Amino acid sequence: MDFPYRIERTRNRTSSATFQGDGVLIRLAGRLSAREAQRHITSLLRRMARRFTDHHASQIIDPFHALQNEFGTLQIITEDGAIWQFMVTEGHRTSAKRASNGWTVRRGPESTDADFRKFLWRLLSISEQLQMEEMVHRINEQTFRAFIAQVRLRHMRSRFGSCAPKGRITLNTALLFVPEKLRTYVIIHELAHILHSNHSRAFWASVSKVLPAYEKYRRALKTYRLRD
Repeated sequence: MDFPYRIERTRNRTSSATFQGDGVLIRLAGRLSAREAQRHITSLLRRMARRFTDHHASQIIDPFHALQNEFGTLQIITEDGAIWQFMVTEGHRTSAKRASNGWTVRRGPESTDADFRKFLWRLLSISEQLQMEEMVHRINEQTFRAFIAQVRLRHMRSRFGSCAPKGRITLNTALLFVPEKLRTYVIIHELAHILHSNHSRAFWASVSKVLPAYEKYRRALKTYRLRD
């Protein structure tokens, strides 16, 4: 696959490439011969082509897509089979009220598509918060038995989970739409961060000890893409 690309020469010790607009920006390392520069360019373009293919082959997690620019009722079914209904009508301002099986939502005229999607994700996070907390504590009891200060479920654009100092774990609500084994991997990954702050050998050894096949789940998770 051919990309239009632009070359930027730097004083860096290594070369790198990023997508920029419709093409690729290649930042070449300093002091390269013409032959070395061409080799770096060829290698980086191949790498970016693989990234492009992987990115577009991914499954996009976007359960609220059907409600974009629309009103009506949307039924959300999580990977575990939980069913939530979002009944969306027009209103003077954006608000929500819990219903027996989901939410009654009014969308105000000031709400952009992006803002409204965030609002719906927040409602789903509230709905599933307790279940996710229970899953995290159950897995922790079976594995590390680390101190957990807080478990928070929220939608994030760039990661499936994070662990702040002192055991504050945040999990992406999008995990509700991936298989349980992948969700378990993310939880174990973040629990291990309570013991090891970085991705050191000790960190991966801890993960491997409780989930020997973690590399398989890690690769599988990369086939899912969070909606921008």
